[in-house]
Amino acid sequence: LVVGLPRTIHKYDSIWVIVDRLTKSAHFLPINIRYSLEKLTELYIREIVRLHGVPSSIISDRDHRFTSKFWGSLHQALGTKLHLSSAYHPQTDGQSERTIQSLEDLLRACVLEDSGSWDQYLPLIEFTYNNSFHSSIGMAPYEALHGRRCRTPLCWFETGENLILGPELVQQTTEKIKMIREKLRTTQSKHKSYADKRRRPLEFQEGDHVFLKVTPTTGIGRVMKSKKLTPRFIGPYQILRKIGPVAYQISLPPFLSNLHNVFHVSQLRKYIYDPSHVIMPDTVQLKDNLTFETMPVHITDRRIKQLRGKQISVVKVIWNDVTGDATWELEEKIRKKLSLFILSNEKFQGRNFCK
Repeated sequence: LVVGLPRTIHKYDSIWVIVDRLTKSAHFLPINIRYSLEKLTELYIREIVRLHGVPSSIISDRDHRFTSKFWGSLHQALGTKLHLSSAYHPQTDGQSERTIQSLEDLLRACVLEDSGSWDQYLPLIEFTYNNSFHSSIGMAPYEALHGRRCRTPLCWFETGENLILGPELVQQTTEKIKMIREKLRTTQSKHKSYADKRRRPLEFQEGDHVFLKVTPTTGIGRVMKSKKLTPRFIGPYQILRKIGPVAYQISLPPFLSNLHNVFHVSQLRKYIYDPSHVIMPDTVQLKDNLTFETMPVHITDRRIKQLRGKQISVVKVIWNDVTGDATWELEEKIRKKLSLFILSNEKFQGRNFCK
């Protein structure tokens, strides 16, 4: 999905991009982000199944609509296998992602070139995209899909510039499509150069430890306390197994348990073992009910609390539990609990306390 677009007079604010993996032909369907699954299903059957039949398999991102039980049950009934992309790596469905990048660039160019609502350009952009040469298949997607070149008033295969004579609408359409074609060539060339420059092979073995990349597009940043201060990589985490040629299943800690644990290799960095990084855990004596006694490690504040007819002394104590939270406790209660707790120097088992 292409989301976050300006809302048009038809109340469209998103585009549903559907690409055929074999022929590279694409459909750009304007939608509203609030469309229900039932409405998306109706649109899918009307615009895709009606024209091309039921696909054998679909690769999609992990949008909540495409991971819902309703969507899964629908395609199970249709006999279509659903394959979801690796977590936070949309390049798993790289074909659709490249198409989306091209589409966004073309929309931006069209709106800047000729101000207007973006949805009015969508049919021409789809037409131009499907009738432009794709090096990966050696022809235009339309020709790969239908077995013939598209019959059009435009001279797609001319050796020189030919003038199109006809109604004003045809001339305007011609100029728009020529402009879109030029932008598409520029966009495809830019994406290819960028990908070739950044691509490098990486491979890991089962049992290796890796760092996990944190980027604004990942869900990892959402579980960190401060996004601005989030490190670029977290870990290390152990690789459980290899999933296909470029994806790995990672053993994630509990605070990341809500994330899908399969990541693309580009999201990983190799960890070089260092014995100094190993921290031995403290021994914890568990009670019969599987709880353990917490001990104070630091006093951060002391106050006198005024009650009706009397005063009591309370202290703010940091405990040695996993949260490291501080609580206000009665000073008398702390004294009774810890016979070795001395407020004069405030030390406990070698750890310094402060007033």
